[in-house]
Amino acid sequence: MNTQSAPTRLFMKGGSLFRSVLFLFTLALLSACVRTGTLKTSLPGSPISYDQSWKAALRTGLIHYEQIAISDKEGGFFQTTWKMHKVGIIIGTPVRRSRLIGHLSKKTPFHLDLTMEQEAFTLELGRWVSDPPDEKRFSEIVRSAQAQMRSR
Repeated sequence: MNTQSAPTRLFMKGGSLFRSVLFLFTLALLSACVRTGTLKTSLPGSPISYDQSWKAALRTGLIHYEQIAISDKEGGFFQTTWKMHKVGIIIGTPVRRSRLIGHLSKKTPFHLDLTMEQEAFTLELGRWVSDPPDEKRFSEIVRSAQAQMRSR
């Protein structure tokens, strides 16, 4: 005679159903906690020439970041260096960093996709991890880029 309850028997017999449900529940919880470290937008077409638009895009990157790390005018791609943002009180450790990436989606009229990536340094892991970007800062960059491409 078996005195174990039905759920215990299910778990003891391999419990594939129970483990599957537990696994899916855990996976759902973990995926809900994952935060993306990027914001993306497409700028509307610019009425100025490709050369002027490209220069305006690079100028926008340089206004908000120290330097352009990669620039490929023919391929329509640029990426800034990481910019450190000190947030909180951790002496000697930059807490967040971000960079701007521009990718040409259409040459005529000039359409540029902008992406802002942000990472945070965790002392627990000792490495950089994705962190939700500052939407206010990204909005300022987008407005700046639109103004640069209208005025030149």
